[in-house]
Amino acid sequence: MKSSDIAKLLNATLEGDPDFPIKKPVPIKEAGEDDCTFLFDEKYDADKTYGVLLASFRPRRARAKALILTDKKEEAMIAVLSLFKKVDRFSTTEPVAKGSVIASNVKIPPFVFIGEKSTIGSNSQIYPFVFIASDVEIGCDVTIHPFVYIGHDVKIGDHTIIFSGTVIGADGFGFHRTSEGYIKIPQIGGVIIEENCEIGANVTIDRATMGNTIIKKGTKLDDQVHVGHNVEIGENTVIAGQTGIAGSTKVGSWVMMGGQVGIGDHLEISDKTIILAKSAVTKSLLRPGIYGGYFARERLKMLKIMALEERLPELWERLKKLEEKIEGKDS
Repeated sequence: MKSSDIAKLLNATLEGDPDFPIKKPVPIKEAGEDDCTFLFDEKYDADKTYGVLLASFRPRRARAKALILTDKKEEAMIAVLSLFKKVDRFSTTEPVAKGSVIASNVKIPPFVFIGEKSTIGSNSQIYPFVFIASDVEIGCDVTIHPFVYIGHDVKIGDHTIIFSGTVIGADGFGFHRTSEGYIKIPQIGGVIIEENCEIGANVTIDRATMGNTIIKKGTKLDDQVHVGHNVEIGENTVIAGQTGIAGSTKVGSWVMMGGQVGIGDHLEISDKTIILAKSAVTKSLLRPGIYGGYFARERLKMLKIMALEERLPELWERLKKLEEKIEGKDS
C-alpha cells in the first residue's frame, strides 16, 4: 500500500511522494524517515523528517516524504490502524503451527496452542492450557504456568516466570466517542517483557496502541496487577497486588508500590520512588521519595493531613464557639 492509497481512503490531501510505501505505524517519538506516524498535537511538531506523516494541521517544523492532511484525526487513525490489525488464529488439528521454532529440549504438553512464527528458547517449561499466538518470542529458561494467554507480537526475556491466569497482549483500552456510541481504536502494538521478570497470577498487561508496552529486566509484578497500553516500567521495580497503571505512564527503575495503588495516564514516576498502599497518583512524581494518600503526597505531608483529619470534630466545635463569641452570643 502507498501513501496515495491512504490519502484516497481518507479523502485527505496528499503532499509529497504518492508512491511512498506504508509501513505499520509507530509512535511519533520513535518514528524515523522510513516510518508512518501521526501528528495530532502541536507539542510533537519537532524538527525531524518522517516517511509518511498523517497530520491534523500543517506542521511548522516536522517534515515528511509524504504528508497527508486530514481534519478527521480519530477517523484517520482508526482507518489506518485497522489495515494492520491481526487476529489470533489456531488449528485444533495442528496445535503447534509448522512455522514455529521450538528448542529441542522443550516439551509441549497437551492443550497448548502455538501460533505461526513463534519461538521458544531452550530449557523453557510450558504447562498445559497455555495459548501462545503468532510472532511471539519466548527466551530461554522461561516458565509459563497453566491458563496463560500470550497474544501476538509479545517478547518474553530469559529466566522469566509467568503464573496462571495471566493475560499478556490483550487490547489496550482505546475508544473514540461519537454521538452514536464508541468506536474501537485498533491496538496494533506489542508487549516486551525483559529477562528475569516475574509476573504473578491473573496479571493483565495490555498491548500498545502503537509501539510496545515495556516491562524492563528484573521487575516483579504481584497477583492481579494491571498494566495499561504503552506503559513503560523500569528495571527492578516491584509492584504489589491489585495495583493499576493507566496508559502511557512511565515508571522508573527501583520503584516500589504497595497494594491497590492507582496511577493515572500519561504520568511519570521517578526512579527509586516508594508509593504506599491504596495511594491514588494523579500527578507525575518527578523526585524520588515516599508518597501516599488520596491524592498522593509526600509522606510527611500526608501524615500531617491525616493527623488533622482526626482532630476535625474537635476543631469544628472550637470554631463554632469562636464564631458565637465574635457574634456576642455566648453567655
